[in-house]
Amino acid sequence: MRNSVMVHYRPQHLRFAHTHWGAAHKRDHQNASGPTALVVERQSEYAIDYDLAFAKFGYRTLFTAIPGEAGRAVANNEAISIVLIDADTVDLQRYHSIFERMRQVQLLVVFKGGNEVAAGLPRKVIVLQKPLVMRDFEREIALLSAHQEPRQSA
Repeated sequence: MRNSVMVHYRPQHLRFAHTHWGAAHKRDHQNASGPTALVVERQSEYAIDYDLAFAKFGYRTLFTAIPGEAGRAVANNEAISIVLIDADTVDLQRYHSIFERMRQVQLLVVFKGGNEVAAGLPRKVIVLQKPLVMRDFEREIALLSAHQEPRQSA
């Protein structure tokens, strides 16, 4: 008799990047090479699009919806250079204090509505509106990739 593995599929737990231990867990980063993007979202209809667009430009994608985990991920993983926040699926105000303490990373905020969502954030934020046009999203990633400064070792 063959050994079988039962897989329980629950749509709300589906993640498209390999983040079994969560975005902030050091074990998840040990073998990572190349740039990494952190996507902060909760059950977004665009989650797979975010993952595919970042992968197209060589980024490894980590997902989280927990503010503390997002902060720990950026603090523990020097490869994270872009943080994308889907402001329609998570509370942007809960991340405000985390942004103030984060090292310099490029922030992208995606949401429905006007630019007032990005008001009050501590650094320059690239704002993309929904419905998201993938061509425009990929253009922003390409521009960010082209302007990445080399990391300086401390």
